[in-house]
Amino acid sequence: MKKKLLALAVAGAFVAPAAMADTANVNIYGVVNASFDSISTGNSAGGSSQSATRVSSNQSRIGFKGNEDLGGGNNAFFLLESTVNADAGGNPAAGRNSYVGIGGDSWGSVLLGQNDSPYKTSTRGMDLFQDGLADNRTLMGGAVGTAGVGRSAAIQFDGRNANVIQYDSPNFSGFKASLQYIAGAEGATTAGNVKGTAYSLAGTYAAGPMTLAAAYETHDMGTATTGTMGAANGGVVNQKERAYKLAGSYTMDAITGVLVYEKTDDGFGAGGANAMGHRTWYLGGKFAVTGSDAVKLAYTNANNLGNTANTGAKQISLGYDHAMSKRTTVYALYTRLTNDSAATYALGGTSTGAVANVGADADPSAFSVGVKHSF
Repeated sequence: MKKKLLALAVAGAFVAPAAMADTANVNIYGVVNASFDSISTGNSAGGSSQSATRVSSNQSRIGFKGNEDLGGGNNAFFLLESTVNADAGGNPAAGRNSYVGIGGDSWGSVLLGQNDSPYKTSTRGMDLFQDGLADNRTLMGGAVGTAGVGRSAAIQFDGRNANVIQYDSPNFSGFKASLQYIAGAEGATTAGNVKGTAYSLAGTYAAGPMTLAAAYETHDMGTATTGTMGAANGGVVNQKERAYKLAGSYTMDAITGVLVYEKTDDGFGAGGANAMGHRTWYLGGKFAVTGSDAVKLAYTNANNLGNTANTGAKQISLGYDHAMSKRTTVYALYTRLTNDSAATYALGGTSTGAVANVGADADPSAFSVGVKHSF
């Protein structure tokens, strides 16, 4: 009996290091971002204002990533990322970016799976209030403030896309390009079906204090049952929607300025008219009061949808960040959205504390204090 125990102990001493070696390239990372919010839906044209206080999770997440050296400057890599609803639980496994790929120092990388679009990632870092109630995707990223017709229920411009193959170029003296193809017609089709598909393309240039970005994305709507791009609303078939974006940021001493311009258009209206296409621009500024403290101010403006009057909106946000360490920040912010008389934009859609049920002409607002910790 003693000999058997000794043999097991010796075997374990060899197996454990081997197992650790097999998993040594796996890193665990994530963000926990929770806030206490006081929100108001604002008075709408047809009803009174509603208010609430709540604890919210703001894009909290956990992920596993790793790579393996294949030799010759090439490597294999993977990522599995999940949402963490830090306020109430109920977390879908691998519901965020999740992919596997091959890369090389000289030629770039190719991945397969689910991933943020290049259109999205090209400017996400320029949003001074990203992932909270003041996130600029309330009005940007192709967001629309009326029910509309045609917008795909399965894919958005500034979104995370399933069933993708993506190429990312190497870094050429600060310039990088990304191209993503979305397989939008994975369902079996007959000769009478229209197959939907989508592409997203972006180029970024970062050098010292300056970052520039340009992005384009197009969605070709297919017929029902053909897959991701066969989920068009309103019976729109064989029509396209497109988005263009130009952006830049510059830091000079303690001041950072950001400008993003976006234009969308579509053929979802009667006779192929532009139904929900519109222009949106974002202007933001941050002033570093000290090495640990910063004041932020941002303004976003979206004009009318297509030729529909009074469907625009504006958002203004003010915030203060205090970095307690490199990984932990406490913050406070106030944001207010002003809808035109026929617009119904909601507020803070990326947070579990989003202000929904907003009526036409309402002015929803929120005050939020929170803690963000990265690991």
